[in-house]
Amino acid sequence: MKAVHFGAGNIGRGFIGNILHDNGFDTTFVDTNEQIIEQINKDKGYPVKLLDESQTKLWIDNVNAINSYNSKQVEKVLVECNLITTSVGAFNLKNIASILKEALLIRSSRKEPVDILANENIVNASELLKDEIKKICTNKEWESINKIAYFVNTAIDRQALSSSEESGRQVALVEPYYEWVIDKNALNPNSKYQLKNVKLVNEMKPFIERKLFIVNAEHAAFAYLGALLGLETIQETIQQSNCRILVERFMKQNKHYFLAKYDMKETELDQFITNTINRHGNPAVSDDVHRVGRSPIRKLDRYDRLVAPVMELEDLGLENDAGKRVIAAAYLYTNEDDPEARELQQTIKNNGIAETIRRVSKVPESLVQEIAALYHDLKNNSKSIFL
Repeated sequence: MKAVHFGAGNIGRGFIGNILHDNGFDTTFVDTNEQIIEQINKDKGYPVKLLDESQTKLWIDNVNAINSYNSKQVEKVLVECNLITTSVGAFNLKNIASILKEALLIRSSRKEPVDILANENIVNASELLKDEIKKICTNKEWESINKIAYFVNTAIDRQALSSSEESGRQVALVEPYYEWVIDKNALNPNSKYQLKNVKLVNEMKPFIERKLFIVNAEHAAFAYLGALLGLETIQETIQQSNCRILVERFMKQNKHYFLAKYDMKETELDQFITNTINRHGNPAVSDDVHRVGRSPIRKLDRYDRLVAPVMELEDLGLENDAGKRVIAAAYLYTNEDDPEARELQQTIKNNGIAETIRRVSKVPESLVQEIAALYHDLKNNSKSIFL
């Protein structure tokens, strides 16, 4: 069985590539990073280190890598594979739409169906990829592609970092825990493979929202609190009792959304929240707050990890004060190395915080004013976030 995976970054190598390998796939990575491409092809594999007590090292073989600029080569492997997956970042999906379109048109002429799983930190990433491809198709082209392309939504969860060995080889560092949730009803029913070590579910939305509203929201919250207080890592921030208490309150308030909307057990949600915080606080990891906090405009979007749960709770009339405090902290985030952070602060400077909240988060005016007031309080006294 053959798979093509777009994105040879930490998630691509350390998570998706690892699981594909364990499922017996020969995997071709498509990326633009020449160092990684050369390393994979030279070594005919790559290392993955687990962030456990033993620092377990895995070797992933039966892989190769090609540069995405080599469109003919990419098209060839896409036409010949059994499965297509991605981890390129949600905003980069549009960049792979064109090459996917051409390959899918060839497959459609041969009546060769394929599953396409976009694994990005965004709700319904595969649907987004589908829309990007559809935008550049004629009606006739899309009709052909739609008959053979199965766009399957997923939710992924695994911490993945990287390090360099003395030789210069890049190593993906991953926690032992992972979860890859897949919409089994969207898969091609006649696929020649059956994935193991994944969670196949009938309804994706509860799992996508649990990932976004708890895992992603908690991680971002610690990043923006850490940055606000001048701390360097997520782990250092979690060790600060005031930060942990506030984020735990944020998560427990978000929990009530799941209790109100889905048939989830409170004890299981409480355990999931505790486990998530403990995972991100793993002492074997040193995760920079700026790595996690980057792209604040995206993370402050109405439908992303911080604002979406607050809005859902607001609509249900449920308590959500902790989330509003975290959102205010995110609007104070500065990082000269991050284009979005610079853009956010420039927008605030030019238009004021209230107008920036209206543009970025698109929340009702009552919330605009409430978050703006919290922002000014924090700007004057960062410790006021704990009051």
